[in-house]
Amino acid sequence: MKRTLFIILLLSFKSYSQDFTGKWNVISYEDEIAYYNKIADSISYKIPARKAEAERFKQMSDLIIFSVTYSFEKDGKYVQNHPALGEVINGSFEVDKTNKTIMMTDDEGKKDSLKYNYDNGILFLEMEMEIGYIKLGLTKVSN
Repeated sequence: MKRTLFIILLLSFKSYSQDFTGKWNVISYEDEIAYYNKIADSISYKIPARKAEAERFKQMSDLIIFSVTYSFEKDGKYVQNHPALGEVINGSFEVDKTNKTIMMTDDEGKKDSLKYNYDNGILFLEMEMEIGYIKLGLTKVSN
């Protein structure tokens, strides 16, 4: 009985999650310079002196950021599609609900640990970069 309870507890903390399954589109982008919400077509600048840089990003964002889709499957597999680059990344993922992280491992063995958060039906994924961070807001478009 104790072993069964331990396995259930373990699976509830570290597993892929039904909440993540489905296809997701990027609807917002945030970094240390700006926050851009594609749905509202609004951009706010965190560093006014870098406004021109953020405006250039906004012009390119449809191809680079907002065309990317994420698909999380029930079996713990994911597909990250970058149509502008002609690139598709496949791999596996594991959700750690306790630490609110997703460990994504691509088919080449590269691992990324992303912080996640749900807010009003939007899944936010945060990636630490060499300098700064990127936080994407995703909305589910299909199961």
